[in-house]
Amino acid sequence: MLRELEQGLVALLKTSALAERLRQIDTLPDLDGDSLVGRFGADAPAVYVALGAGVVAARGMTEPTLGIACLARNSRSAQAARHGDGQVIGLIDLVEAVMTIVDGAVVGEQEYAVLRWDMVSSEPMTRKGLYAAVVTVRTAAPLPIEYLGERR
Repeated sequence: MLRELEQGLVALLKTSALAERLRQIDTLPDLDGDSLVGRFGADAPAVYVALGAGVVAARGMTEPTLGIACLARNSRSAQAARHGDGQVIGLIDLVEAVMTIVDGAVVGEQEYAVLRWDMVSSEPMTRKGLYAAVVTVRTAAPLPIEYLGERR
């Protein structure tokens, strides 16, 4: 069930008009540190979806959050990376587009709500000229019953 949430958001973003302006839309790669930053640099502009935290909201229901990492890079300048340059999408437009596409979207039976967005920076990203933000979304989903076995 949780895996399908990540995949559903990836599919939603891949079928949106935004996809034409990105080099990559996928789930977050299983890399660490410099390898992840290197991949981000090669793929930007890009978005990556990753499952975040969640709570059990009521018996049989969970409210998971997912993060959508938005990555931009522009060799012209930091301002071009953040604001775009007319050719490559900037981080601010990328964040706005992701929020617009996902907030209120229904994928399968899941309805998503955007909770917030946060700018992210680190020394390795700054060295690569990368700018990033994470859009956090929430949905509600029933817990899968196939694990209950004899309980039901």
